[in-house]
Amino acid sequence: MLFRLIKCAFRFFIYFLIVFLALPFIPLSLDFEPVAYKVTLPEFKGALAPNQALDGVEYLFPNQLVGPESLEAHGGSIYTGVVGGQILKLTGTKIAPVAKFGKQCEGPWEEGICGRPLGLRFDKKGKLYTIDAYSGVSVVDVTKGFITPLVPNGIDLDGHPLAFPNDLVIDADDNIFFTETSTKWPLNKILYSVLEHENSGRVLMYEAKTKRTLILLEDLHCPNGIELGPDGDSIIIAELTMNRLLRYYYRGPHKGDLNVFADNLPGEPDNIRRTPRGGYWVAFASGRSRDKLSVMDHLSAYPLVRKSVVRLLHLLGSALKYASTFYNWVPLKDVASRIDNGWILYEAVPKYGLIVELDASGKPIRSLHSPAGKIHLISEVLEHGGHLYLGSFRNRFIGRVKA
Repeated sequence: MLFRLIKCAFRFFIYFLIVFLALPFIPLSLDFEPVAYKVTLPEFKGALAPNQALDGVEYLFPNQLVGPESLEAHGGSIYTGVVGGQILKLTGTKIAPVAKFGKQCEGPWEEGICGRPLGLRFDKKGKLYTIDAYSGVSVVDVTKGFITPLVPNGIDLDGHPLAFPNDLVIDADDNIFFTETSTKWPLNKILYSVLEHENSGRVLMYEAKTKRTLILLEDLHCPNGIELGPDGDSIIIAELTMNRLLRYYYRGPHKGDLNVFADNLPGEPDNIRRTPRGGYWVAFASGRSRDKLSVMDHLSAYPLVRKSVVRLLHLLGSALKYASTFYNWVPLKDVASRIDNGWILYEAVPKYGLIVELDASGKPIRSLHSPAGKIHLISEVLEHGGHLYLGSFRNRFIGRVKA
């Protein structure tokens, strides 16, 4: 009996292996063509030396919100956008809804209907500028809950409609700079963009005086967080899948120059925010070093393997989504979306929490770690009132540690 089971399992493995190896070459209407690339990560030493500073993290609002991606302090409260499309106001231990993007939907698998607010910024007049990944750049009246579209998704920008805006920042002249992570994949397929290592990302500028949207940079690899440079003439951009920050001068004597601000970072950088000391906090979904590569890092040199993985997930997820049209069962829809969008691959992300402080020149000067994974998948750091508040695109809480 045991021999028969082993034989059956071995036969299944062989069949699966044949199908997996053939997947990259089977005609399929999925435009996913990954390229080989090299992962460069630093050693955990010096300012990046391991510690347990994040292991004592305090969980705020546990299981009361999901995916507090970006955090802004204003008027004694903290504002954030969450899964489901809401903007929330957090005061003490209380949560108050402020505004809602999109329509009511059944669950995360209908994210495009729900709306998904990402980057948030208050201007000097107290207006909340928000990016929703599916509707674009808007202004939110936090007292009345009104949402006024400013740069809508779908607007044509040099032949490529705005598809996946992510983070934004506002300069002293009210110009809005924002990233578009991909012109090819929407937010719910961000892992496709990461695994493909494609470079369709852009940085755009909404010019306050002319009310025009201009393209500043193109051909970027998953541009994500964005912040003003230390001089007032430049912006800092997180190029997620290149593990680096770029600096672009949009005015001044160096106008048009693009250079690397911080390279060889310990993971994929997400949002960037200024510190009271004139430097920058950089958040990472997972901290990694040269001697602790992840499975995905090892697959960077093998595009055909990544192609097989994504095609397999797409085919299986599509089959389950088709089945859900006959069986209106919420768990089936949830599983189908997790497989089709590749969200199940988040389980392969090493559970290592990390945030890094850079000085005004882009040099790491401090890092806070959680080797035990008490918190990871960190998207943003807000330094406020003597504490560091840690946002996340997936966690069901906001983290807090002493600054």
